[in-house]
Amino acid sequence: MRKLISLAILLLLMTMGITAFAQDGGAVSVIANWGGVEQVGFEAVLAAFTEKTGIETEYIGDRNAEVTVQTMIAAGNPPDIQSMPRPGVVAEFARDGVIQALTSGDDPIVPLETLQANYSQGIIDQGMVDGEIYGILHAPNSKSTVWYRSDTFADLDLEAPATWGELLELVDILGEEDITPWSMGGLDGWALTDLFENIYVRVAGPENYIKLFVTHEIEWTDDTVVEAMGHFRDLISPTDEKLLGGAEGALATDFLGGMDQMLRGESGLYTLGGFMGNFGEQNFPDMACGEDFSFFPFPPINEEWGNPVVGGGGMWIVFNDRPEVRELIRYLQSPEALTVWASQPEGARLPASHQVSEEAVSGACSKLEAAQIANANAFVFDGSDLAPGAVGGDALFTGLQNFVANPDDIDGVLEFVEGVADTAYDM
Repeated sequence: MRKLISLAILLLLMTMGITAFAQDGGAVSVIANWGGVEQVGFEAVLAAFTEKTGIETEYIGDRNAEVTVQTMIAAGNPPDIQSMPRPGVVAEFARDGVIQALTSGDDPIVPLETLQANYSQGIIDQGMVDGEIYGILHAPNSKSTVWYRSDTFADLDLEAPATWGELLELVDILGEEDITPWSMGGLDGWALTDLFENIYVRVAGPENYIKLFVTHEIEWTDDTVVEAMGHFRDLISPTDEKLLGGAEGALATDFLGGMDQMLRGESGLYTLGGFMGNFGEQNFPDMACGEDFSFFPFPPINEEWGNPVVGGGGMWIVFNDRPEVRELIRYLQSPEALTVWASQPEGARLPASHQVSEEAVSGACSKLEAAQIANANAFVFDGSDLAPGAVGGDALFTGLQNFVANPDDIDGVLEFVEGVADTAYDM
């Protein structure tokens, strides 16, 4: 039987030294940070797997799964499979020897030929670490989305901005109409990194984006970063006018709360990934995504770079190599499983495989998001997830929260992040 295992029970098991998951013939455990309708959608995939194979699964839903799994590893009790949204951590796990190479050896966990039949080489390469494949990208999403209520735009005769200048004009118009332009989930630092990443790739381009986040060939005090932060400041400052609740309110609001505020009409805009459509319909069941609310693509800044998409997704990684685990990981990346997931009425996720029909994608907003990804000039993975954890998950979170509190201190914020990055990339 599939069941949600509470974090408290997990910690008790670890304290007792009990190995709950790595038993031959036992249920296959999967940990991910999906809850709510996202969990419902994924559990439908697990149910289809159990019906097909008879193998039971256990889903561990934890919003802080990336942190929780570190504790589980330290206790010698990792789950069988994780959906890890941070490729930088996948690389760390691979180099530390705590996860399995997937396509290596005479009897690989997942044959390379199977991946090549289902995915483009660009998708496959996302899971590559030092020449070996350790992860399989799944559930890709666009983070280059700006949400709004349809009636707000209709009442004010507004149109989606096609340029950065038009976005700033839209913010001014909302303010003139006594509508606070932005709600912001600043309590969750990753919501702020998503916004910065969208600005930076549009200022400096995909190549420099990789040099900043992945290789650190560009330092955080570089002129391109300073320019991007200036655009960020233009968008939110003065914070007491442009952010709902001012800087203090923005930093006290989590990513779900920011979307709720916009949908209640307390603000005009909210920028976060396409996956927020699911939460909007969950929290406001009388509102339909694509009708009562929708999103427009994050607009270009530098015409040279067009309209890139900053995207996210998870990486399937495997801690324990057992026959049941092999069965599930092979199923999860198959067109069959991805079609089940994409077609769910609640919690549908976009497929990364070209073998899944576009008609299988459920929901107006999901179709809109799929089209945005397909038509993007370039697709770059979430930069903070590509960076070492100390930079992308710690310093940048704190630095951008400090920036929202004081948008005039660009130099101080960037010097702080660079101070961490200077050592993190050498570890």
